[in-house]
Amino acid sequence: MYDVTIIGYGPVGAMLAALLGAKGRKVLVVERDMEVYPMPRAVHLDHEVFRLISLVNADKAVMEISRPTTTYDFETADGDLLMGFAPSREPAPTGYPWSNIFHQPTLERAIRADVARYPSVDVRLGVEFVSYDDSPSDHVKVTLSDDPATAIETKYLVGCDGGRSPVRRQAGIGMDDLGFNEPWIVVDVLLADGTDILHEASRQICDPRRPVTSIPIGNGRHRWEFMLLPHEVGTDMTTPQMLESLIAPQLPDGVSMAQIEVERCAVYTFHGVFAEKWRDGRVLLAGDAAHQMPPFLGQGLCSGVRDAANLAWKLDAVLAGDAPEALLDTVQPEREPQIRFITETAIAMGQVVCTHDIEQAAARDKEMCVGNREDRINQMPPFPPVASGGKDTPNAGLPLNKDAGLDAVAVYQPILVVKSKEDAPDASGIPGLHVAWLSGEGALADEKGFLAEQLSGAPALLARPDKIIFGTGEVAELLADYTRYLRAEARLAA
Repeated sequence: MYDVTIIGYGPVGAMLAALLGAKGRKVLVVERDMEVYPMPRAVHLDHEVFRLISLVNADKAVMEISRPTTTYDFETADGDLLMGFAPSREPAPTGYPWSNIFHQPTLERAIRADVARYPSVDVRLGVEFVSYDDSPSDHVKVTLSDDPATAIETKYLVGCDGGRSPVRRQAGIGMDDLGFNEPWIVVDVLLADGTDILHEASRQICDPRRPVTSIPIGNGRHRWEFMLLPHEVGTDMTTPQMLESLIAPQLPDGVSMAQIEVERCAVYTFHGVFAEKWRDGRVLLAGDAAHQMPPFLGQGLCSGVRDAANLAWKLDAVLAGDAPEALLDTVQPEREPQIRFITETAIAMGQVVCTHDIEQAAARDKEMCVGNREDRINQMPPFPPVASGGKDTPNAGLPLNKDAGLDAVAVYQPILVVKSKEDAPDASGIPGLHVAWLSGEGALADEKGFLAEQLSGAPALLARPDKIIFGTGEVAELLADYTRYLRAEARLAA
């Protein structure tokens, strides 16, 4: 019997498999495709998710082909700036650039390479999920296309199987639709003649005649997204003639269509939707199966990776007998409020972009193009913290700042950071807890003072395995609160 069966081997399913594999869990991963999808889909990773993929040894490969975002500009049809966002050029306290453009197939291959290190993880490619039977009280029977006569048995089933999730559909879980459904054509191209990028900024061109997204992926790749107009829905927008009519006006001087090779084009409808529940007994959802958002903040894949990081250690704790099943009920109430904020913010940005009424666009431009251009450039709005399960203390629910030595030894374990070695507890009662200190023999380097800053003068800080700060405070109180959290004695309401 498997501990966990994961349907879907995209970045979310692969991340979950790698984290569980590192814990020694017996895992089955089922994927209908034989290879990593070779074309880019998601193109943005933030610093927090870059740090999470370092837990599965994928950060170095992705860093080699990624490029930090310079600015993210929303422009009028004639190039004036409506609003812009410029991440700091300094690395984030998590150790990585704040915002990064990357190549998704490289990420997926790197995570799969980590999965391959674990003999307890079985991967079946070219196999489809058929159905499941969760009538047994202690496991789920799963039928797969490669052997429909023999159901495999698993303690938990996780649907990481995308927006159309067959797992979610069989579970009969409904969707909360936020009412933003916009069809766009996405075109990824290769640039010839050694051209690396066409322009520096990531751009939203808010032209009411046709809104356009233009993203320099770097390494000779570029992405355009073109909004479909009402009369174009249902027509073939991917013919060579149509693509040329869309792309040619976007090319800078000196670049012709002869220097552009279309790598991929597809029509997508951007959604803002949420599954009504992410757990139905022993069946769980993560990533696009649980929530989908428009791309205007570049947080779709990031949110799915955060889901996997939140879920894996809780599944392991339940399987180890260190926590009751009720701990799994904390995933949705912890993750969903932050994702709703991100989704609603992305929709608001999309509504700025997706105006194709000439008069409304003119009024928008007049209202937003006020003052100096520099005054319209801001930092990207911070995301609210997740509900950490602990008390509302300073920094609770935020990602733990990075110390390279601490990350290397603690990897995916809970971490207690205290001021000095003398403050370290003799015993904690928390399975796998790694204890570190900021002064005394064997102290962390904390060269930039990031961890000391997050202590905020408190005696101790406790972080969960997913690098989310549980809380700060007295050592004994923190340990007691975390123990109650693991026991689901203070379970969050969905």
